[in-house]
Amino acid sequence: MKLIPIGERVVIKSIQSEEKTKSGIYLPKSEDKKQGIIIELGTFKETLSLKIGDKILYGGYSSDEFEMDGEKYLIIELKDVLAKLEE
Repeated sequence: MKLIPIGERVVIKSIQSEEKTKSGIYLPKSEDKKQGIIIELGTFKETLSLKIGDKILYGGYSSDEFEMDGEKYLIIELKDVLAKLEE
């Protein structure tokens, strides 16, 4: 089954962020910015620099969590995508 979000929404798989930085500093668990990988993109009026498989940083408090084929996913609005992470 393929899930395609309607409108300016993005389906992501959330990634647990590191609890400790490489230099050994512990991060608080109540961080308001989270990381995820884009699974599907909805329809957008303008061209995006995002594609399926991109790692992103997202925020906001409005998301819908669901489970499909034993995996947990989130649907977030495009406005909640804060940045694209590149290595």
